[in-house]
Amino acid sequence: MLDGWTTANYGQAVGVVDRLRQHLRCARCATALDIETPAIACSGCGQKYFRLGRIPVLLPRPDDHLSLWRRQLGLLVAQSQQMTGALEAEAGLTALARGVRDQLGQIVDIVGSALGGPLEPQENTGLPRGVVEYSYLLYRDWAWEKAGNRECQQSIDSIRSVVTTEKLGRMLVVGAGACRLAYDLHRFLGADETAVVDIDPFLFVFAEAVVRGAIVQFTEASTTVQELSRVARTWDLTAPDGPLGEDVFHFFLANGLSPPFADGTFDSVVTPWFIDQVPPDLPAFLSALRRLLRPGGRWINHGPLIYPVDAPIARRFSREELFDVIARAGFRIDRWRSDSQQHLVSPLTERGKMEWGITFEAQPVK
Repeated sequence: MLDGWTTANYGQAVGVVDRLRQHLRCARCATALDIETPAIACSGCGQKYFRLGRIPVLLPRPDDHLSLWRRQLGLLVAQSQQMTGALEAEAGLTALARGVRDQLGQIVDIVGSALGGPLEPQENTGLPRGVVEYSYLLYRDWAWEKAGNRECQQSIDSIRSVVTTEKLGRMLVVGAGACRLAYDLHRFLGADETAVVDIDPFLFVFAEAVVRGAIVQFTEASTTVQELSRVARTWDLTAPDGPLGEDVFHFFLANGLSPPFADGTFDSVVTPWFIDQVPPDLPAFLSALRRLLRPGGRWINHGPLIYPVDAPIARRFSREELFDVIARAGFRIDRWRSDSQQHLVSPLTERGKMEWGITFEAQPVK
């Protein structure tokens, strides 16, 4: 429960952000923020912040976000129940209905319990993108590898091929999603401590549990029915190289376009599958990103250039145009690569796609 963070719970987590403490900032007024107290409150503007389970929610209007997330959960529950009812009415689709019901139950158990349960959706409430569009990232990041999928290895190999030194120091991963890439970078590329930031709790709560060492069951259900054995499968989501503790790997529900940290906090900032989809003003985001880096720091990008369908032409940069924007923002790209790789190829359905992506390391020009 949101109000279940007791003094005893807090005592177990003392030191979680010991080295990041002096760098955290209020999302509303940028005053230095102390989150090592049971109740988080800004000394400058008085804004109060809560934790979603163990994850601090450092957003300008945290209560509004909580209401939105709970209404999104309510809409998800309603539509999933409607779908399972329709599937059960169709002969031969009871296995699929059972898979959808199991998946919904797991989301409600894990995310819903952290949120405090669903609320009645409003007319303008939309489904959570973390479930509708991105739930497959959880399977890919923490389960499919056991069945031979190598997409996570491909990503870490691409980044290794462009970084000038495998010492990432203090690292921020913006839009970390299901968090496997952040986990691998921390494990294998010399990160001292890592902060991961995202605005979607429907992936983040699952990821936080897995990174801390839990075995989380999550059902993949496919509506592209081929054979009964391929309709649904329950996977164990696990961290392949063991858990990472709260002293070195920190979760924050926060705005990736304006992360709540002081200037010069990080040695490395990573943007995975982010710059094409999220920033409405890429130069402004690059300016914010540059401020977060220490002298001698680096920015690492990995992902495609697939823009939202409603993005104006002026925002749809080619690789060459993107590099020009980056140069004008004060970065120098020394090493980069582009290639096509498998993307979200499910071992259950044996379906997915190929995706062209670009990986580079950029450093601020002095």
